[in-house]
Amino acid sequence: MDPNFLRKLRRRFSDKPNAIQTRDGVSRLDAKSLHRHWIVGRGLCMYRCEDFTNVPKGRRPSALALQVPVWSPFENTGFHAVWAGATAMVWFWDSDVVRVQPEALFENPRPQSAARVRVRPESVFLPRKDDGVHLQTCREGFELQHWQGEVLQDAFWFQDRPDEARIDWFCRRQGVTQGLQAEAEAEAISPEPWRAAVPLREWMLANERPLAAAVLTVLVLVLVWQEVRIGKMDYLGESAAAELAQIEEQLGPALDARNELLRLRGRNEALGRLLALPSQARIIGLADRAVPGDSARFYQWRYQQGELRLTVEDPNLDPIAYVRALEAVPLFDQVQVGQSRRNDRVEITLRVRL
Repeated sequence: MDPNFLRKLRRRFSDKPNAIQTRDGVSRLDAKSLHRHWIVGRGLCMYRCEDFTNVPKGRRPSALALQVPVWSPFENTGFHAVWAGATAMVWFWDSDVVRVQPEALFENPRPQSAARVRVRPESVFLPRKDDGVHLQTCREGFELQHWQGEVLQDAFWFQDRPDEARIDWFCRRQGVTQGLQAEAEAEAISPEPWRAAVPLREWMLANERPLAAAVLTVLVLVLVWQEVRIGKMDYLGESAAAELAQIEEQLGPALDARNELLRLRGRNEALGRLLALPSQARIIGLADRAVPGDSARFYQWRYQQGELRLTVEDPNLDPIAYVRALEAVPLFDQVQVGQSRRNDRVEITLRVRL
C-alpha cells in the first residue's frame, strides 16, 4: 500500500487542531486531536454540579437541558456536561460571546465548517484531581476546585490568584476542614477532553456517513420487500384505519374529560407551588436584618427563580462577615460573593430554600 496514502489517511483522522477562546482573545493550540475543539476559557464559563438520581436514566439529558436555562443568566446559553453516574458536571457560557471561528481551525473554511467543531470548556482538558480542594492555574486566571469521589463538586474562578481569605471562604463553603490540598501549575492543555459516555446525538453526528449508508441499504431492502406484499398491506391498512376511526369516535368524550381533568389538576398544582413560596418582602426583610452594621445599605437587588442577588454598599465593607451573617439565616443557602468594580460595594448571590 502507498505510504503517502497512509500518511494522508492518518492526518485526516488525527491531525486536527484545537483553539481556545479567553477574555483576551483566541489562540490556536499546537496539540492535535481526533476532533476539532473550540475550547472555552474557564473565565468565560460558569460551573454547576447537580444530582439527577431522582430522574430516570434515559431522561436525565433532557432534564439537564431544561435546567440549564434556569441556572444561566445569559439570554443564549451553550453548555457541556460530563456525567459521573447520576451526577452531572455542567459548564455553561454565553453563546453570544463564545462563537466558533472556523478560520482559526480550517485552512479553507466553509459555511458548514463551524458545525463540525466541538465546543468544550477548558476544565475538561486539564487533569482530574484527588479528593480535596485544589488550586488550578488556567490559561487565564485561577480556579479553586473541590473534588470528591472523582466528581468536581464545586469550582470557582478568579481572575487573580486568590488570597488566603478567599481560599478559606471556599473551604468553609464546601465544609472542608483541611484547607487547600494541592496546587496545579499551568500545564499544556491535553489534546483530548475527559473521556465519558458519548451522548447519542454526538455519536450519531460523528458517524453520520456510515449511518446514512446503513439506513439507505435498509430502506432499499424494505422497499423491495414491500413491493412483494403491497396488496396485503394496503388491505390491512384500510381495515386498521376504519377500526381506529371507530374507536376514536367511541372514546372521544372520555378523552376530552380526561384532558380537562389533567389541565385543571396541573393548574391547581401550579397555584399551590406559587402560594407555598416565601414572599419577596419577607426575603428582602430577612436579608436586611442579617447584614451586619449600620452603615450598609442595599444599592440594588434582584430576586428570580429562587436566586437573590444583592449589591450592598458599605464604607466599612467586610464580605466575609456578610457571608457568615447570611449563611446563618435558615432560609438562605449557597451564599456567594462576587466581584465589584468599587471597593465599597459587593455583589452577593444566594439561593432561597423554597
